[in-house]
Amino acid sequence: MNLRYPDLAALVLRLGFGSYMLLGHGMGKFMKLIEGGEIKFASVMGLSPSICLTLTVIAEFVACIMIIIGYKTRLAAIPVIITMIVAAFYIHGNDPFFMYGADGGSKEPALIYLIGFIAIYLLGSGKYSLDDKIDSVL
Repeated sequence: MNLRYPDLAALVLRLGFGSYMLLGHGMGKFMKLIEGGEIKFASVMGLSPSICLTLTVIAEFVACIMIIIGYKTRLAAIPVIITMIVAAFYIHGNDPFFMYGADGGSKEPALIYLIGFIAIYLLGSGKYSLDDKIDSVL
């Protein structure tokens, strides 16, 4: 018996990784951005902290909403993938690979997200998505 469920797998990945990234990381950064005031955030590649925060919010909040609903999923996965590469190898570049305690950071979470969003990019949105509904209408 050859049971394959790539559309269901795409849905599970989109909902799981997209929701956890959105609620666990993106929402807090989004709130920090709209509250205003002094922005304390990492400066990457010569960009100001406010620009870096804005780009991160686009990836971890806006793109994740698009991924969850399955709208332009592959395109939306690109900024998240780039953000996770920056997080793993620039922000956490000197941190250990595994997280051994709550007192320090590690590369592990960013790399796990990176793998998940690469899988989402490769699979696409599947038939349980807004992309599929739009394509079926057109």
